Amino acid sequence: MNRIIIIAFLSLIALSASAGCTDLLPKIDDTGEQIPTTQNPASYDPQEVESTPQESVPSQTNSASAGGVSAISRMVLWAEPMDMNGFHDLDGLIVKYRFYDANNRPVSFDGTFISMQISIHTPDTNRQGLKINPQQIYRGSTTITHSLPEGEYPLRGIWIPYSELTLGDQDRGIGNVHAKVTLPTGVVLEAEERYIWPVI
Repeated sequence: MNRIIIIAFLSLIALSASAGCTDLLPKIDDTGEQIPTTQNPASYDPQEVESTPQESVPSQTNSASAGGVSAISRMVLWAEPMDMNGFHDLDGLIVKYRFYDANNRPVSFDGTFISMQISIHTPDTNRQGLKINPQQIYRGSTTITHSLPEGEYPLRGIWIPYSELTLGDQDRGIGNVHAKVTLPTGVVLEAEERYIWPVI
């Protein structure tokens, strides 16, 4: 048993060291509030189980913006599941983000403090396929200090363990991830990704 605990602890240390800008969001106590129903609620396919990112990126250029944080005008958000191969307490989501300027050029920054609030809700249907008001199953906040690097870095982002989600017996999984950031300039940006992820 001690051997398993030591291996899990060393894996966690290695994960933290390799993740670079991976953050763990502190959970915020919530009164179980429901999000308001919109006029056009999202519909979900009950058979859908994979993440379907909705990154509508119009003609992105390869050159980076030189304006820094003050040039940010748009944010893109997506999330990826993280499976720790047997260490189920560490399984969760890695929430990723990218910022763009008005010309759709990626904005890179380092050493700038940007506050981010993340909330996660269930889909608008339950396991029986009945329509429900999506329930908030997670809310947390963090401060990001640098942009994510280009390329494939699976552990870079904001880590949210599944154990922090308050899923009920009838909940189908994760319906959407929503982020709200406040830039040092006072500008507030929001982005979200919608999908169905069963959480095992």
